[in-house]
Amino acid sequence: MNAALFESQLTPLRTGIHTFLGLPLEVKPRPASGVVLGAPFDGGVIHRPGARLGPWSLRAATLGMGRLPMPLRLQRPEEELREAVGGGWVDGGNLPTLPFGIPEALQAVEEGVAAWGPARTLLLGGDHLMTLGALRAQARRHGPLGLLMLDAHQDAAGEGPWGTPLHHGSWLRRALEEGLLEGRRVLLVGLRAPRFDRTELDFLARRGARLWTPGDLRDPHLQGQLLGDIGRVGQGPAYVSLDLDALDPSVCPAVAEPVPGGLALREIHPLLHALGAWRDPWVGADIMELSPTLPGAEDTARVAAHLALHLMA
Repeated sequence: MNAALFESQLTPLRTGIHTFLGLPLEVKPRPASGVVLGAPFDGGVIHRPGARLGPWSLRAATLGMGRLPMPLRLQRPEEELREAVGGGWVDGGNLPTLPFGIPEALQAVEEGVAAWGPARTLLLGGDHLMTLGALRAQARRHGPLGLLMLDAHQDAAGEGPWGTPLHHGSWLRRALEEGLLEGRRVLLVGLRAPRFDRTELDFLARRGARLWTPGDLRDPHLQGQLLGDIGRVGQGPAYVSLDLDALDPSVCPAVAEPVPGGLALREIHPLLHALGAWRDPWVGADIMELSPTLPGAEDTARVAAHLALHLMA
């Protein structure tokens, strides 16, 4: 271990301040390869709040954690070991998402992501509505984006019974309606939550989005189609959004809306590694909906931290 990396592991023990993966803390935007930003907001959660505390829990889960992810296979000599995560990355602290105003929180995320300029951004949630703010900033810089979304829900609801078009189950509809995403390059994986009707599925189909349930993902006859759909997302600037409820609640229970029958870690890792075939790295990503106030929070945070490491690699 080099001296700088060793010091980054000792600093949290001395100061009690845990940055994500021990990255340098830089709360003022500066040139960087990538930046980790917390979005401590859960004003868009319908039933089980707590995600506003997610960024602290995610950072704490990386204490003492290595930055060099293990490859999926060690018995393939043609696969090179990856470089350690962290070169040029910083932890930008938390965005000022005040807890009682959805429009203001979205603006804070949009402005915060935009302020870091061309740096790749990894958002630590926070509820999934905050992804909309990040997409607004990235689309303003890059144009309409591709999206790989791992989620149990479609998140394409209309205003419906909640009296607002802005909540953690509606952000994808808003992003498509605002032209932030290129519909044919939108891929949703892990869908399985019960529905009231077909409205969301029909809306997404009209926009050209590709939709995968866990059952689809496990069908060996569809693997070529899956890789094609993932490749299409990366045909231009792309964003990756991981709602932790995409995983089975036995793996990640501390989420706002857990749904049985979810993905296993052995199914998530190949999806994240497949992004390495994209022509260009993703421009923005997030890990959303960790609720540290709910049972199983520590285990959920540790899983989320490891997924983030594979996502950044």
